Amino acid sequence: MRLAFGELEKLVLFHHNRGVHTLDDSVTQPASQHSPINLQADTSQRKTWRPLIAVVVTIVIVLIVLLAIPMPYVIEKPGPTYDVLASQAGTPMIEIDSSDNTESSAGELRMVTVTSYGGPGSHVSLAQLIAAWFAADSTIIKESDIYPQDVTREQLEEWSMQQMTASQSTAAAAALEELDYDVPATITLHGAVAGSNAEGLVEDGDILRAIITPDGVRHEANRASLPFSLARELDPGTEVTMILSRNNAEEAITFETYQPEDPPIDFVGSKFGIYLTADVTLPFPVTIHLEDVGGPSAGTIFALGIIDHLTGGKTTGGAIVAGTGAIGYDGEVQPIGGIKQKMYGAQRDGAQWFLAPRSNCDEVVGNIPSGLQVWPVSTLEEARDALASIRSGGTVNHPTCQDALDAQ
Repeated sequence: MRLAFGELEKLVLFHHNRGVHTLDDSVTQPASQHSPINLQADTSQRKTWRPLIAVVVTIVIVLIVLLAIPMPYVIEKPGPTYDVLASQAGTPMIEIDSSDNTESSAGELRMVTVTSYGGPGSHVSLAQLIAAWFAADSTIIKESDIYPQDVTREQLEEWSMQQMTASQSTAAAAALEELDYDVPATITLHGAVAGSNAEGLVEDGDILRAIITPDGVRHEANRASLPFSLARELDPGTEVTMILSRNNAEEAITFETYQPEDPPIDFVGSKFGIYLTADVTLPFPVTIHLEDVGGPSAGTIFALGIIDHLTGGKTTGGAIVAGTGAIGYDGEVQPIGGIKQKMYGAQRDGAQWFLAPRSNCDEVVGNIPSGLQVWPVSTLEEARDALASIRSGGTVNHPTCQDALDAQ
């Protein structure tokens, strides 16, 4: 587009110079060759071309600004939704190798996504920003607010797919524990959260064996949910002792739990301030077939879908329910991004109900599309209770995000 603009500049200059040369020639050539009428015709031609050229140049400049100049923003719009209870090309999205599995389900459980424009390796134009500004289902965010300056598109995609894989594993463990299956796990620590009381005490590679609380009870760390569910029961400042395996020897470290800054509205208990991964052993294989979708936010719906398959396929009672929320090993429904776009995508695809993390309620209020009922939840158990109410028709005076905000 710069070449085209440059050619137009030459065109303007060419016409301008041609007019000067014609006038100069009229002075040096005999008067008989140029009558006043001819001179007037040349002047009229110049006056006709100049406004047209100015218009063309202006249009080109406007197009360059609108379409070619990258804007440092990201636009989020509703992405596709997927019924996790359905099959694609004959393959169930959730495949469970168990005699408890139910192949068919009533209703739908839809996971929702966000489509982003802009960011590393891409850009949005001013025209796109203007269109997004007037679209109720779109959000404009400064690129620097969500992406590190040196991250690449490839790194983002790889990280996003890793999050999706982890969310599927966590969802399976949380769902099966919710149904009282035995799901043993080995928990490996990977350092401490900066500023937490565990900083400097935990080492990468430590194996968590147990946690001893002030009442002297030893809680064996043989399930992935243990560190999370136990922390929710302890007040900030509670002294705990962790029993670790480090370099084939047993170590004991003691520190106090804490409350993070700006906790979500549904925060309960405290945090240990440790990073961990869990190697879980499921009682039977659970496979989720979903390609080209990343991020952790489908964890809650995956867990509900697994529960549906293992409890007769009737959890929704025939309703179309969508939802979002990352899932913790203990069934905690965690906040996510892009909830406005996800609600609009759910409504577009026919959902009647939407399960939202209670910690996202401040973004839900004022952004609910017409015809969609939003039900805030904090745990997998609460999400199951919501589905039970929807299934039975007991939804009068159901909890709302406004209720959650008013209760703060």
